[in-house]
Amino acid sequence: MSKNSSSLTGTRFQSRFGLRTVGMLVFLLSLAMLMSLGRAEELRTAEAVRALKTEQAPKKIPVRLRGVVTFFDEQLYSRFIQDDTAGIYLQASTNTRTLFPGQLVEIVGATSPGEYAPVVLVNDVQVLGEAPLPPPKPVNYEQLATGIEDSQFVEITGIVRSVRPLEKTPYFDIEIVTGGGRLLVYAKSLPVAEAKELLDSTVRVRGVCSTQFNHQRQLFAIRLMVPRPDDIKIEAPAAENPYETYAHPISSLLQFTPQKSYGHRVKLAGTVIYFDPGTALFLQDSNHGVEIQTKEHIPLALGDRVEALGFVGQGDYTPLLQDAVYRKISKGPTLAALPLTADGALKGDHDCQLIQVTGRLIDRTQHANEQFLILQASNFIFQASLKQADGRDNFIRLANGSRVAVTGVCRIEPGKWEAGENWRAKSFSVLLRSPEDVVLLEAPSWWTLEKVLWIAGAFAFATLAAFGWIGVLRRQVAERTRELEVQIQQRQLAERRREIEQERARVAHDLHDDLGSRLTEVNMLATLAKSQTTSPDEKERYLTELTGTAGQMVTSLDEIVWAVNPRNDTIASLASYFGAYAQRLLDMAAITCGLDIAEDLPEHPLNPKFRQELFFAFKEALNNVLRHAAATQVWLRISVHEASLIVEVADNGHGFDPQKRQAGDDGIANMNERMRGLGGMCEVTSDPKLGTTVRFRAPLPDESL
Repeated sequence: MSKNSSSLTGTRFQSRFGLRTVGMLVFLLSLAMLMSLGRAEELRTAEAVRALKTEQAPKKIPVRLRGVVTFFDEQLYSRFIQDDTAGIYLQASTNTRTLFPGQLVEIVGATSPGEYAPVVLVNDVQVLGEAPLPPPKPVNYEQLATGIEDSQFVEITGIVRSVRPLEKTPYFDIEIVTGGGRLLVYAKSLPVAEAKELLDSTVRVRGVCSTQFNHQRQLFAIRLMVPRPDDIKIEAPAAENPYETYAHPISSLLQFTPQKSYGHRVKLAGTVIYFDPGTALFLQDSNHGVEIQTKEHIPLALGDRVEALGFVGQGDYTPLLQDAVYRKISKGPTLAALPLTADGALKGDHDCQLIQVTGRLIDRTQHANEQFLILQASNFIFQASLKQADGRDNFIRLANGSRVAVTGVCRIEPGKWEAGENWRAKSFSVLLRSPEDVVLLEAPSWWTLEKVLWIAGAFAFATLAAFGWIGVLRRQVAERTRELEVQIQQRQLAERRREIEQERARVAHDLHDDLGSRLTEVNMLATLAKSQTTSPDEKERYLTELTGTAGQMVTSLDEIVWAVNPRNDTIASLASYFGAYAQRLLDMAAITCGLDIAEDLPEHPLNPKFRQELFFAFKEALNNVLRHAAATQVWLRISVHEASLIVEVADNGHGFDPQKRQAGDDGIANMNERMRGLGGMCEVTSDPKLGTTVRFRAPLPDESL
């Protein structure tokens, strides 16, 4: 080969080698730029997640956070960490490990809109060590009420109003008052030996702000989750022996006192004139009465001498005592009722006192376990009410027109207040303590022939005048009765309209949440399928997904229509729909479905809300069978027992250990929550060898919508 030929070959080799090198460098540079762009989209601070807009948070933007665990308890569904910028809530997956306050962790996950504020969906957790909790941010109630402090480690001072164990948890439920508002504190330990010692103490609390919200993402309550025992400190302890303090006269409550303001508990003493265990207690001293709101059930009798400790609050007309505790001092005679006319009661000087008023019975009525007497005194109509646990009609022997004397606690409805002696309340009522508080003074007058002849013979003119007066009175009574009937009908109509509006709002909510999101998905799939940049395979996949989504929309619409259709407001219709739904769903999964529906189902009306909530729980149970049970047979049993509807879904799958955290636990929590909303319960029994049984029990509603 010649020298020129060798030189040319070398030049070509160098040219090819240079082109390959340049191409490789371009490829590596492009890959580095793409990786750099990917890293730029990853959120690294809690504040960045919280700052996302409503349309950004659902996009599952990658998140990598490093922060300190401020509170973590799966039992309370509370998982929070905080970095140098802010605190954030963690939405855990089924395999998320248990964490403890003070652990330094790295969280890898994605964004989610959450149910109130943006949260982090956890994919992986790495414990890096330990670190001190961040300094708590001092806040007031107004700041907490805005919701901006959600998930943040904060500090606040308040007065303890109540302390009680939180049911089925190791926590105490502590209610404090601060800055004109109330909030709950959850803590595992107290800075005192006994819970009652904490009442009326001024405490400084550090904890994570956990907001409570409704389905419209609106805040309605605030909780502080306390991570450590020393995060509750007593700033000013309560009186060591509060019952040994000075007893305020009832008349002094909320009067002008420049030397003292009410914020802590006060002590009152008086005689029991009314007692409803766990709800209300009325005391009266020599001149005044007071309503005492209490949750205690310590038995009391009328006439007992009692001391009460509580917080002064504003009532509708006179002050009251809230969050009170009490103790019995001695027994005593019952107080004598003060005789009053209707006009005397309307002056407003005897609210919460024991009175006696005479009137003529116009009508009787009963609502739930409370009975009402509608009475007329002079030209004024008022009512007396009596609570009876057994719901028995104690006044069935009282005929309309009877003249009776009623004794009980006077309650004033002030209406429009005006200063001066001429002011009268809008209305008043009487709280009866027992059926003996109503005494028959005079039965209705029925004219006999003997009386008519005697009056006609001796006082003919007086007889005509008497009959005329009786006619006037009867017309007045009839007119008053008609007015009351109109008012009752108006109230019933308003209540009916309110129920209809609630049902319409619920249906609109279901349509918006379920069908709205799927319509958006249909629109997106259709847009992608029509796009010119979409490949044929992708178009086919998008059209397949579009068909599936449309089918799901038809199923969802069928479920909503079934729930609101009044033709389905029976137990038999519900059982038929449940059976058909289960067979259709399980047949598609090649699972045998057996039905055991009682033949003696009663014709009891079921309102749409009851049917829809029970169906959603039932649907969740079937979905759990399909996803987790690996079953070949499912039995559906429906019956009614002791005024409760029972729906049971049993499978022969592999089951699970109820003591261990399993996939589907969120579904079990949803089923429990729905059944609690119906006043019922969800029981889950499972055996790895025998399968799983989900049993729903819900009391039948009183009436249908």
